[in-house]
Amino acid sequence: MRCGPLGICLCATDHDHDQDRDRSVQQKCHNEDLTEMRRVVRGIQIARSSIRALWTVSSDSKFELSPVELLPPQSGLSVITHECSLRKSRKNRCNGAELIEVLDELNARLGFTTNIVYNPGLNELEYLRKMQPVSRLIVSSLNESHFRPSDMIHVIDEKVLFVLIVKDPPLNLFQKLKLHFEYSDFLLVIEQEVLGKIWLRFVHDAWQLGYIKLLLWHASIVYEKQLFPELRLRPSSVQRYAATRGGIKDLHGHEIRVAVYHNPPRCTQYRDKYGNEVTGGFYMRFIESYVRSKNATFVAVQTTSYSAGHCKRALVAGRVDVCADSLAQEATNAFAVTRPLKLAFANILVPNAKPLGSYRYLAAPFLPTVWICLVVYIGFIVCFMSCIHWQQQRRWLFSKFLLEAISSLLFAGFSLKDLRGKERYILFVVLFLAGFIFSTFYLGYLKSLLTTEVFEEQINSFEQLVAANISLLIDEYDRNLTKRYHMPDILWQVAKVVPDKVLKEHRNAFDPNYAYMLFTDRMHLFDYAQQYLKHPHLRHIPINIMFLFAGFPMRDTWFLKHDLSQAWSNGFSSGLIEKHTVDAFYETTTASVGFLKFLVTEYYEAQPLGLDYFVMPAMSLGLGYGLALVAFVVELTGWRTSSSSRDVD
Repeated sequence: MRCGPLGICLCATDHDHDQDRDRSVQQKCHNEDLTEMRRVVRGIQIARSSIRALWTVSSDSKFELSPVELLPPQSGLSVITHECSLRKSRKNRCNGAELIEVLDELNARLGFTTNIVYNPGLNELEYLRKMQPVSRLIVSSLNESHFRPSDMIHVIDEKVLFVLIVKDPPLNLFQKLKLHFEYSDFLLVIEQEVLGKIWLRFVHDAWQLGYIKLLLWHASIVYEKQLFPELRLRPSSVQRYAATRGGIKDLHGHEIRVAVYHNPPRCTQYRDKYGNEVTGGFYMRFIESYVRSKNATFVAVQTTSYSAGHCKRALVAGRVDVCADSLAQEATNAFAVTRPLKLAFANILVPNAKPLGSYRYLAAPFLPTVWICLVVYIGFIVCFMSCIHWQQQRRWLFSKFLLEAISSLLFAGFSLKDLRGKERYILFVVLFLAGFIFSTFYLGYLKSLLTTEVFEEQINSFEQLVAANISLLIDEYDRNLTKRYHMPDILWQVAKVVPDKVLKEHRNAFDPNYAYMLFTDRMHLFDYAQQYLKHPHLRHIPINIMFLFAGFPMRDTWFLKHDLSQAWSNGFSSGLIEKHTVDAFYETTTASVGFLKFLVTEYYEAQPLGLDYFVMPAMSLGLGYGLALVAFVVELTGWRTSSSSRDVD
């Protein structure tokens, strides 16, 4: 093992069966090279001796012959030079054949459909024609006019293997690729004689750029990286690489920096009753479980605010690796997000229908149209009976007939004694039938209303919300989100942007004077906190808006972002996320989190009557006296009019 000043080591020990075979092959090639070198040196010595002897002869004989002309056509040097050329050609063909075997095995095991060959040295690549059929693209320059990764990613399948035939670490290539091919694999064919520490530094730099699927091929030996507990290169095989590529099971205490802030139920931070700092929330609990499963070290990084915007800025600045929150991918791709698994949407939380005032119970059994028809009926029947009474007795009588009509509707006693003849019996039957039908429906429904609570009309549409003139409170982050994901235009009529602190004061207190916008997880939290109320204070309009995919926000070059996506998917399928969610709801509403509390439980039980229950009888009594006064005024006016007419006559 050879270690550098950065603590990065090159290891060529711990060989398995395949590695022992590779070492034997390498040792055999080394012995053959030594034998060949001895033959070359011996040929050079023979050639030099021949030259000196011939030169001596020419000097004594006064001849002027050049050394090249003095070399016989079958001299040892020319023979050895020819053999060296054949050996070099044979060695190149041998290396090319071995490389083809590696490439074919990689393509077969991992299902690559495209090979991109980076050949900056313009080496001869005729041997690649012997590979199994696969799409192949050869790149020799990183010039912008020839190599555009942003355009290539749209036309090339994701199953891509990069073959880099290089002498020096191609860090500029990875910088050029950025993260367009972060899912691809890279095979580095190294043409240097020694696999030095510079390649360890290159692997470290590529790791920091987000590329970890690296395989090195040097001197017919395949090397793979080992990141933890220390960075090293170790001999491997294609079979082992195919089984372990991109996967890291043990991080040996590597630090994972997690942004911590208070955003229940996703992530919470509070002190328990013993004064200890506690982090919670179902996203935070999942991150903690993930860090433990990787044998890593959880490092909490406190952000400057409870807003998700500060989390994003920390990711861009590289101060944290992941945030325990759920955010949507932005168009700028400033940070990465785990693969979407669930479609999130928002709802508008509005005040629940308030209990109907007791003074409105009298009119509650019927709709306004029914009451209008009833008033028309009473007016018509009273006028009709008064006209008949005037025809029979030449006297108007409104008040008594009005009381008779109302008594019939209440199914009380009425007699119509002031009428005579068959008209009395016909009108009696009409009033009896109408009164029976009306009183049966009205009194029965009124009794049921008095024994149970009645509520006002629910707000079930955005139009009703606007008509009710209830303000929709949103903060600055919600406003930016609504502009991007297109909140319905009708809601902007009642939208009101307030500071985050003001929004939480009203929303967390279940203030029914405002409406609020919540996504699914927090909406379920508010439903959970109101589950013991017989009539919740807030409810959501059953209309989903602003559909989006969200996930863990992560640093774009973090090497575990794909692994975390897979773990998040496994958590959903196993039910772990659901358990963490229920635990977070309970923790948020019962612990000293300071966000929500379970509202006081309301029971269905008999309670003593208050003054409110006497408002309706008082209104009924006042209505009766008012009708009596109107009837008295009408009758008095008619009596005076008739008296004046008699005096004139």
